[in-house]
Amino acid sequence: MGKINPFPDKNVFVAAILLALSAVSLACGQVVNRPAVENFLIEGEVGKAQRILESYLGSADLTYPDSVYILKNLGVLYSSSPKRKDLGDRYFFRLLDLDPFASIHDTYASNTILARFKKIRKSYQAQKGGKALVPAVVVFDFHGDGIKTSDGIALSQQFIAEMQRLDVFHTLDRSSVVETMEKMRIVPEKCLTKECRLDIARRLTADKLVTVQTTRLDTVFTFTVAYLDVETGEVSTSLTKVYTKRPEKLMAEGFGELALDLQNHEAAFLNLSVSPVNTVLTIDNSPMAVISSRVPLNPGKHRICGSSPGYETECKDFEVKRADALTYSLALPVKAGTTVQASKLSSEDESDEDEPTSEPGETPASHRFVWWTLGGMAVLAVTLAMAFNTKD
Repeated sequence: MGKINPFPDKNVFVAAILLALSAVSLACGQVVNRPAVENFLIEGEVGKAQRILESYLGSADLTYPDSVYILKNLGVLYSSSPKRKDLGDRYFFRLLDLDPFASIHDTYASNTILARFKKIRKSYQAQKGGKALVPAVVVFDFHGDGIKTSDGIALSQQFIAEMQRLDVFHTLDRSSVVETMEKMRIVPEKCLTKECRLDIARRLTADKLVTVQTTRLDTVFTFTVAYLDVETGEVSTSLTKVYTKRPEKLMAEGFGELALDLQNHEAAFLNLSVSPVNTVLTIDNSPMAVISSRVPLNPGKHRICGSSPGYETECKDFEVKRADALTYSLALPVKAGTTVQASKLSSEDESDEDEPTSEPGETPASHRFVWWTLGGMAVLAVTLAMAFNTKD
């Protein structure tokens, strides 16, 4: 007796699998049927994958991750067609509007498409300025003499945490690097050359990468930080820091000072004063929690706006270069007909009331003339008295 095929109809089997995977997607809060899309891409059915993705466009039920997933995959799929590259570019621009730090490393993008997306992102940064200027930074594990692999991982994660506190950097999690290396079948401790790390950073669509060469002699740690441009491979900043601490204390205190030093070399600074003091500020449409006299910014174009009750909103567009320091005073004009203007006029009236009042028909000028006359006569009387006393 022959064996019984539990799935006599292959299509029924595939449909059952896709249905199960769709249920998992919904359970995870995803609207897009990602398993179906992935299945069509694996089978080479690009057109069907595109139609599924486009069917969700405009849906009010889409989550933020769903929107990112749709735009990045449509961008990649259309960019792979020579006749539809322009449409792919438009999807990439929409993706960057949604997430200026978006990456397509987790798609089926070829190196050519990755390079195209990188070029689009650079153009987008120049056009938009502001938050779009923040570079995506990838930090590789610390390595060097006297450092165990596990210690290098722990130190890099501590440094990443400090970098992520600074607004002038968009520092990627270490997990992004590890996942990319796994896809490329590269062991992290084997990727120590500049070429290997630049390749990983480009796959992640990073703008900058950080490498840290470490040497240890007992409790003396020397860290040499190199900050590289991913596109050119050139080092823009190199720092060396020496710490005399035990590893556990070094881990507890972190690398805040090292991260700030890197910021001071790469950022521009806005020296700001505002009036009135209760002005609410935004920089590049992001609110400033605290008004600081020295604000770090990424090189490029920015906009600062200030508002306060009773005052006109004032905005200023400006551009800064790396390591520049721009000094600016933002003074808001008073709104006409407001309580602020009324109180200002009232204070002026009160100051006028403190001056001597005039009798009817008299002017302040006549008062001043009388006082000057009396003063002059008093000086003359004193002078004559001294003259007579001298003769005697």
